[in-house]
Amino acid sequence: MRVKLQDLLRQGEIVLKERKIEQYRSNAYCLLHKHFNVSRAQVLLSQEQDYPEALVLAYWADIRARGERRPLQHLLGSWEFMGLSFIVNPNVLIPRPETEWLVEYVLAHYQGKPVRVLDLCTGSGCIGLSIKKLLPESQVTLVDISDLALEVARENSEALGAAVKIEKWDILQGVPFYLEKERYDLVISNPPYIKTEELPTLQPEVREEPAIALDGGQDGLLYYRALAGEWSALLKPGGEMLVETGEDTGAQVLALFEQHLAACALYPDYAGLPRYVTGRKE
Repeated sequence: MRVKLQDLLRQGEIVLKERKIEQYRSNAYCLLHKHFNVSRAQVLLSQEQDYPEALVLAYWADIRARGERRPLQHLLGSWEFMGLSFIVNPNVLIPRPETEWLVEYVLAHYQGKPVRVLDLCTGSGCIGLSIKKLLPESQVTLVDISDLALEVARENSEALGAAVKIEKWDILQGVPFYLEKERYDLVISNPPYIKTEELPTLQPEVREEPAIALDGGQDGLLYYRALAGEWSALLKPGGEMLVETGEDTGAQVLALFEQHLAACALYPDYAGLPRYVTGRKE
């Protein structure tokens, strides 16, 4: 099929703009790059030439899917987090830029230390695997209830060359017997924190993500009660628990932490919204 990539890009932009897709230009380019592996400069300088028809049709299929509010990350099959490429699909939560703060905090406070890390509700493994990759001396365990999510985490572990331990468990069921005697320097989590009643109001793209990774119960605090209670017992003396919260529940999570941990603090994200809570075991 004889086409000009610049024309394909512009036509894709038009379709996505008509479907009211935010950042329609970058979305169209990402999908073009996925199929044709070209830089923006190459697109601008492109001349009309022959491409396999299947390639052009696959691009348009993705444009249509994005116009129907399928997440861009699902269409691409991967997404960047902490400068690393992570496999993503509808079985895991899409890594968000604000979650990088958790890893940045760990890098700032534990650089050069052989820390033992427990990443709960790991999903794609982006938090724990980033820590392992950027702090190679760390020992990291990933935990999630979903077999499908853990399969993605395993694939990411292999792709990144980051050797970690992976366990299946529902953290709401308390600490399993095989972890009861383990002690960690860091317990870290970005658990489900959306209130159940708010799930139907989320953006269409977010509703494409697994509900099990979003639903934080009636008040959005279900998982934080378990984390601050049973799971904080796995911290070494002086060990630290670090979590991401909803922008409207940070103060409540802080209060839960203060019932079980010391030196608790609430930190803002880069937009100034209260989002991260830390606490230490005395």
